[in-house]
Amino acid sequence: MDSLWSRFHEEDGSTLPMFAFTLVALAALGFAAIALGLDSKAASNLQNAADSAALAGATAFVATDQPRAADRLKEAEIAAKVTAAGNAEYALTDFDVAAVSEDAYGQHTEIEVSLAFQPANVAASVLGRNANVALTRTAAATATWGFPLCVLSLEKSGPGFSTDGSASLTANNCVIWSNSTSQRSMNFSGGDAKAQAFCAVGRAPVTGGTQISPRPTESCDAIPDPLEGMDIPSAPGKPVVAVLTYAATQVTASKVALANMINKAVGDAGLDSAIADLRDALIDGEPLSSPAGTSLAEGVFDALAAGESKWLDENGTFKKGAAKGLNILEIAQILGIIDNLPGDLYGDDHYFSGVTDTLSPGTYAGLDVYKGHVRMLPGVYHIVDAPLIVRRKATLTGEGVTIILHGEKATFSVADRARLTLSAPEEDATAGFALISDPADIPNNKTPRSRLTGSGKVSMIGTVYLPEQNFSITGSGAADQASPLLQIVANAIDMGDSGGLKIEFDPSETDVPMRIKPARQARLIR
Repeated sequence: MDSLWSRFHEEDGSTLPMFAFTLVALAALGFAAIALGLDSKAASNLQNAADSAALAGATAFVATDQPRAADRLKEAEIAAKVTAAGNAEYALTDFDVAAVSEDAYGQHTEIEVSLAFQPANVAASVLGRNANVALTRTAAATATWGFPLCVLSLEKSGPGFSTDGSASLTANNCVIWSNSTSQRSMNFSGGDAKAQAFCAVGRAPVTGGTQISPRPTESCDAIPDPLEGMDIPSAPGKPVVAVLTYAATQVTASKVALANMINKAVGDAGLDSAIADLRDALIDGEPLSSPAGTSLAEGVFDALAAGESKWLDENGTFKKGAAKGLNILEIAQILGIIDNLPGDLYGDDHYFSGVTDTLSPGTYAGLDVYKGHVRMLPGVYHIVDAPLIVRRKATLTGEGVTIILHGEKATFSVADRARLTLSAPEEDATAGFALISDPADIPNNKTPRSRLTGSGKVSMIGTVYLPEQNFSITGSGAADQASPLLQIVANAIDMGDSGGLKIEFDPSETDVPMRIKPARQARLIR
């Protein structure tokens, strides 16, 4: 009995150390689990804070609309530090910005931050660990600050953008782009051209002594039409007949009507079939080069005059019909057959210092302004199935105006020392748009041409959208008023003779909104 009790007592005494050891082990495991959890949570929070700081820096680089990359980098550093400081327990230990690289798409940089956290981990201390060892985490983000687009050609296979002769292009702070895959996607064969960048999907040869800066980038990605599918207002109501402002005659400026005048004049004079070439060109709207067009038109004039047509006087001016008061060369110019006219046709004209006529928003069957100073009241103007042309030292101005062209015959021309000054609306449905050609109104097999020529001058703020039209700046025509916001999207754009285009892109100088915004992107990469 004593031996049994004694044995039991001995066994009970031996279990106490084992129990204590087990208890300590279990506590250690518990503290280890707690320590691990606290460290893991701290590390996860620290990584999130580092991610936020890096992304904040990249976002600031993108959002800061400063022309100098150094200014945007400074804002990126400030934003990253402020974000890191917003998480009080974390300290920014390293900030690194990669050198800014640049291509036709814009400027690119990488921002990396490193954050440290000094954990106050009691559980780790109990285990004898050094709780003063800081956790560190890094994160990196990329930022792309895209350049604004000022000229985009949508042509897919033919020449998209070209310069020739003594043409001059200045497009500071914005890019010129051609979507064509052609060997002459961009073709510089004369003149001078300067922009933030030139980018061609195809090739971009530079010949003829063209002075260009920088050299074009080839094999770029195509830019989808940024305005495709936009809701273009339809023309309301019945078109009113366009009136030649402050002139002795009224003209509908209808291509068919004017071509019929030629047709009747040719038939009346009994001219041979060679003279009918111009008539056919007028009816078909076939564009001819300036020398050939002038020669052909002058030949028709001489033949008509010799034939003593009852339609024309001795100076080649129509005496009756819809073209009464117009010289045959002027008709050819209105319809895009020739570019420049002899100065003596409008040598006696003069500019008007005050407004001579006022137009109201509405629907017009073409508009031909060849005398006076015409002011357009704010609103939307629909030009249907006939050209809009400003010429013979006339001036057309409009603030808060959008002009919408409907139909293949609705083209836009400024010529003969005329002046067109337009500023797009700042709000409402057409905000930011100065001139639109509705692609839905143009047949697939037609490509109308709008023109700036013959010393015509344009000052325009806003977006010009001619997706199914070609746009020519020839003769001495120029948009040289250094617009702070001019974005042109057309099928193809060509500049020749002494034509000029000048853009000093700075949207902060106007309240007109920019409709085609550059790509600006910030994202985490690690």
